Amino acid sequence: MSGAAAAAPNEAMRRQAWRQSREAYGWHTALAPRHADLDLLRHLNNAAVIGLHIEARIRWLDALLPRAAGDGLRLRPAGLWTDFLAEGAYPASLEAGVALLCVDAEAAHIATALFQQARCIGLQHTELAAWQDGERVPLPAALVQQLRRHEQPRPLPAQVHAAFGAPANQAIEELLATRYADVDAEGLLSDVALARYLEHGRSRWWLDGGTDPSRLPLTGGVDVMVAHIALRVHRATPVPVTWRLRTGVQALGRSSVVLRCRLFDGDALQADSEAVLVAIDPATHRPAPLPEAVRDRWSALLPAP
Repeated sequence: MSGAAAAAPNEAMRRQAWRQSREAYGWHTALAPRHADLDLLRHLNNAAVIGLHIEARIRWLDALLPRAAGDGLRLRPAGLWTDFLAEGAYPASLEAGVALLCVDAEAAHIATALFQQARCIGLQHTELAAWQDGERVPLPAALVQQLRRHEQPRPLPAQVHAAFGAPANQAIEELLATRYADVDAEGLLSDVALARYLEHGRSRWWLDGGTDPSRLPLTGGVDVMVAHIALRVHRATPVPVTWRLRTGVQALGRSSVVLRCRLFDGDALQADSEAVLVAIDPATHRPAPLPEAVRDRWSALLPAP
């Protein structure tokens, strides 16, 4: 990790004020949301927003490094941290900013931001690593030197160094079939498909045991907003026919819940995620207490202290 970025104190990504400034990013691209990106509340869906960040990063990489990796070497995320700051709308265009914060033999750390209608609606931090035969390997020295010419040194967010807690005691477990559309141009599970899998696990909890996907999640007159998603990737292997997804309650607050999603290929952990979801009063758009019935049911499922 480059010294300029490592020496400064770390803080949560959304509290790093520079990240919400368009001028802080040295590279920009225009993005267009699609109608298919809308959720039931007619906002840009959180997995679609993650996908927009990913699109901006890939365009940046293609512009700077048209032939970045050697034979068999893949440049893919080992970690993704996404903050959702405001509701995204359709069909207003977006602008994405990209900045390379630091790079060394372990990873390149890339910041992206989405701007719509003169405000920043979301942030993402990517730990981009090299993978070979499904396992993480050091970045080639020539690639590190090439990337360093584009560094904009800044402190990394605290989330990059934070470890996940112990998995939940109880979890919903289900099997997910790999679809053709889930496989990317490299023959691996795409980052966007991974975000969709984890969204599916979270939605099972918010539907509160129901089976009707058209009804609003949760009960008690509150809506739900995804505030933050942390994702760590452990393997980059060819996709199996079937994945195993486990989702459980990690922590509870007055108006928020942390859900833990873990994706397995057989018994091998492929990816791990923690998502902070907040109950919102639909009239004021401010955080609201979790309904007591939901709190009571979920409290019994928390990890042991």
